[in-house]
Amino acid sequence: MISHKHKCIFIHISKCAGSSIETAFGIDITDNSEKNNPNLYGWNNQHQLFLNHATPQQLFDYGFLNDFVWQNYYKFIIIRNPWDRAFSDYNWLSKEQNIKDSFFNFINKKGKFHRVLTEKNSDFYRGDHLNKQIDYFFLNGVQIEYEKVITFENLSKELPSLASDLKLPPSFFDQRVNISVKKISHYSKFYNRKRRKLINKRFISDINFFGYQFEDERDFFDYFRSLRSSQSLIRD
Repeated sequence: MISHKHKCIFIHISKCAGSSIETAFGIDITDNSEKNNPNLYGWNNQHQLFLNHATPQQLFDYGFLNDFVWQNYYKFIIIRNPWDRAFSDYNWLSKEQNIKDSFFNFINKKGKFHRVLTEKNSDFYRGDHLNKQIDYFFLNGVQIEYEKVITFENLSKELPSLASDLKLPPSFFDQRVNISVKKISHYSKFYNRKRRKLINKRFISDINFFGYQFEDERDFFDYFRSLRSSQSLIRD
């Protein structure tokens, strides 16, 4: 997302509160047409991607950003714990696309998730939701120096600082949209050994680059259930 009024660029990693940020800046997040492309939002048919989830490299390569704007605008991004992000995305996509399939197939783009995660179509493509977060931190092989990197885990504490930097009202980011309903109190209660291994393998670069760790808040009964789940589930 880009705001020329506030001279800022928000790089939107999926499931990192991006829709709330974009809504706050007046972006119509219900409009995925190319009319929204000047805001770095919506589907671009020529390049077959949603600009709101494009990496900085893609935005430069396809001519949506240039050096002058990039150097002179305030750039910020939100990152999220990989295990928490994947769990949230799995629940969101399952509900949004009415898909009932395993976490294994979601992470590996297989089964009932294969179509929405691989076939590029503005109506249903969601493959960019499995992008690695590290890919949003490099441009032409050089690490990007964002003016602010916000952690999803501390969103409520860090957004006021962002508002202050951009000289926005303290209440600017108060509205929240596309909030997933939590089925469990903490993401760790969802994970068994096999599910953790899927994330460790696919997002190892994110885990290492950002220094995230698996925060285990399971009690004895949660742990026991996860062991049974690991033994009984063949591929999940």
